[in-house]
Amino acid sequence: MNKFILRMGVKKTVFIITVVSVLVSIVVSIFVAMLVPSISIKMTMLMSILAPLLIAPLVSYPFVKLVFQLNALENEMRALATFDSLTKLLNRRAFLERAEYAYTIAKREKQNFCILAADMDLFKLINDQYGHATGDQVLTVFGQIVKKVSRESDIAGRIGGEEFSFFLPNTTIDEAENFANRLHHAVKETSIDYRGIPIHFTISVGLAAFTGGNLSRFDALLHFADTALYEAKKKGRNQTVKVVGL
Repeated sequence: MNKFILRMGVKKTVFIITVVSVLVSIVVSIFVAMLVPSISIKMTMLMSILAPLLIAPLVSYPFVKLVFQLNALENEMRALATFDSLTKLLNRRAFLERAEYAYTIAKREKQNFCILAADMDLFKLINDQYGHATGDQVLTVFGQIVKKVSRESDIAGRIGGEEFSFFLPNTTIDEAENFANRLHHAVKETSIDYRGIPIHFTISVGLAAFTGGNLSRFDALLHFADTALYEAKKKGRNQTVKVVGL
């Protein structure tokens, strides 16, 4: 039953259950009329009309309830398969799928776009000094910051641990730098309370800008962003390093 509902979909399943319930109700009313010959034709017709209205809801309710419960479960499972539970951003698989699709469109339309790789600085120290619960809170808050700073068209995901990636379609290098600066500023203005102690954190960002070159692979652009991020770490963290002309 569960597999049938998931395969057919909610609307189709509810429709089928309703039709079956009505048919069952009509059959029941006719069967009753046959068992009781004294019932007139008018009464039989009245029963055939009223029975579906009375019996169908009773028959279909448990099944319809099950359908909506399974639909809610399916939506929840789909969300778990798409979004990171802490940050509410895309998980690694979903980010790569959507970003690569956006990359294909941008290349076809000959649009500029940028990819950013971001990493929380010294995140392990936060976990070690204040506990993993505080580290999780930092990740959650950063996810909220990303949602506030991002445009609707931007694609953001948690790639793993304290690592994040961003695909900014139809974006120039200057616009991408402004985006990174907004991230830095928002993070700087944010603190996490730990037993009355404000905990601050910073991020390093690597920026790779595509400006119409011959780069043919999406993962190559990701590599350039990661390399720029590594340079930002080497230069002292809490900054953005960019690669242009790709």
